[in-house]
Amino acid sequence: MRSYMVKFPIGIEVDIFDLPEDFEEQIKESFKGYTEETAKEYRYCDKLGYIDCCIKHLNGEKHSDDIVNQMVEGRILYEWRENGEIIDEDDIYCFEFMEACYDRGKEDARLYAHFGSDDHHIYDQIQKVLVKVITIVMNYED
Repeated sequence: MRSYMVKFPIGIEVDIFDLPEDFEEQIKESFKGYTEETAKEYRYCDKLGYIDCCIKHLNGEKHSDDIVNQMVEGRILYEWRENGEIIDEDDIYCFEFMEACYDRGKEDARLYAHFGSDDHHIYDQIQKVLVKVITIVMNYED
């Protein structure tokens, strides 16, 4: 049987191909901890925030500066390998590069994403599990 571990907020780590029997309870407890300080009439904000937090966890919790540095390094290496040149800083931080960074940020924040995997069996299953999490959180009542 296939196995692929993912992390969710508040220390939950599960195999997406073999969810634990108490998965729903784990998510409810995690969300309960996430929202415990919020007034009940504002819980809808926490529901959306928790889902955003899940997306961040599924994307590996990468920080923006790390992603930008990785993109800069990739651009420098590409120019070196393809053209044998080290590019100028102005060529790196151009409009097109800023656009690519912005697009990458949007991509990593989408509900419908590959979550770092090009294997459609993995990202399809992650999306199915995410739909379960969203359903559990949106139906949560205290």
